[in-house]
Amino acid sequence: MAAQNIVDLPPHNPDMAVIRRRVTNAFRVHWKTHPGTTVQKLVLTQKQAYDLELAQRYGGSSLPGFKLTKGKFFDRPVEVSATTAGVLVAHDGTEMLLADYDTMPA
Repeated sequence: MAAQNIVDLPPHNPDMAVIRRRVTNAFRVHWKTHPGTTVQKLVLTQKQAYDLELAQRYGGSSLPGFKLTKGKFFDRPVEVSATTAGVLVAHDGTEMLLADYDTMPA
């Protein structure tokens, strides 16, 4: 018998994995390139922000005591803008286009 879904989650969609992968890769590149610095924020479209939040909910739903902090990722603010393509704003204000981080650079 299949396990009962005890967490109220909408259906999975592939964009969830794409945005999470890109954001995580961009964070990793920033941390590697600028050790000891902090990303300022993420600027995402409404859909990207929603998909990223869903990915966090799916990933955390099996963790006891998990609590999602809305509007944050890795403790950094997520800003929604209708005019962005989706960027990570680095510690110095440089914008890193998330589409460039579908895979980790060599």
